[in-house]
Amino acid sequence: MKTQRYIKSPKKLPNSTGKKGFENNPQNINLEGRPTEYDPGYIEKVDEYLKKCRDRRRLFHKVRGEKSDSYEEIIKVKLPSIEDFADYLGVARKTIYNWREEHEDFAFALEKIDNEQRRRLINEGLAGAYSPVIAKLMLSANHGMREGIDATSGGEPLNKFDDETIDRIAERIARGKGSDGDTSGKEKSH
Repeated sequence: MKTQRYIKSPKKLPNSTGKKGFENNPQNINLEGRPTEYDPGYIEKVDEYLKKCRDRRRLFHKVRGEKSDSYEEIIKVKLPSIEDFADYLGVARKTIYNWREEHEDFAFALEKIDNEQRRRLINEGLAGAYSPVIAKLMLSANHGMREGIDATSGGEPLNKFDDETIDRIAERIARGKGSDGDTSGKEKSH
């Protein structure tokens, strides 16, 4: 099958679309992008997609010795992701995120992808099958997991001031008080 390439033409030629710049479009192909209508059948596509996202493992014969051979397992990782699912459906990533916001049942189905990704990153990372550094990075970036929790502040900033406290500090600075650490509130004598 021969593919046609459409390029913007600087000349104004008659065209069948009536749109400027795409004069070489005799078949009236929609050049503005793919249709992005949601189909409830996409929920079933999530399970279909997840079945295809399986790592491939094979043994590589590393060294042949006189008394023994050495093998290494090579893993071709096929980790599920929302971005890859968008490619699988042939739509933009942003479209998937829009559908997730608009359709609760679709959002629930997409959770399966996130859960499978998180489960595999944890299990395969701990087993040493995946790079621990990459697994940690992805768990942090995609799933909000962190190494530890700040026990002193519960994850909140330590210096959290309300508006009243900030106004009081600003007034003191404006009056020239508190710049030397004096908190008595008395005027300085010069």
